[in-house]
Amino acid sequence: MSENELISEKRDIGEFIEEHAKDPLYQRKLKELQKRYSAVRKTRADGSCFYRGLVFAYLEFLIGKQQELVRFKDVVVRSKQELLAAVFQEHVIKQHYETFLSIVDSVAAEGSVSNLTRVFNHQLSSDSAVQFLRLVTSAFVRNRAEFYLPFVDEETNIPDFCTQHVEPMTSECDHVQMTALSQALEISLQVECVDEMDTVINHHIFPEGASPSVFMLYKNNHYTILYRVQPQGVDDL
Repeated sequence: MSENELISEKRDIGEFIEEHAKDPLYQRKLKELQKRYSAVRKTRADGSCFYRGLVFAYLEFLIGKQQELVRFKDVVVRSKQELLAAVFQEHVIKQHYETFLSIVDSVAAEGSVSNLTRVFNHQLSSDSAVQFLRLVTSAFVRNRAEFYLPFVDEETNIPDFCTQHVEPMTSECDHVQMTALSQALEISLQVECVDEMDTVINHHIFPEGASPSVFMLYKNNHYTILYRVQPQGVDDL
């Protein structure tokens, strides 16, 4: 992807595999994934690759599914109460909330992958959408502090964890954040984990037991969007 892109165009997974010719172990694992996935879409490695990639892939999945778009918008609208119930005041969340809603509305109105890609490559709106997701994640964790406390560093409390590791735009996503965001916005995803120390590819589904709508590849703290191989005659969104 170019240095100016936040989200790349969709590319055949075979091209992606060839880019890693100097890493034969990683290449072998990617070829295993090629049995189930046909294409990838890269995200900029800026600390927010998970958040940006997740919401882009989910909105792309929702294109043409009007009922599900309406349901998702309702979830987003309800999330504002979650934010206000935490520590966030109206003036802090207003711009990011409205930007995110406008992106959802544009998907419902236009239903264009090219337009969605354009929006997510516009730094201001793309970053605002990501900041909204980070605030939603932080609020969800803060409002369930007793549940999440055992999963963070024992020397850190939940407010500090959220302030230091969830809300900053350059902070990388961890398992706690993935779990919280998938539940907060009811987005189901599957992450394919390629660890250089493992001989097999491990995958995790969020929330546990859900039927995934989004698929992502994880390696070295970076996330790439994956597209499943579709039966002949079925569009691969």
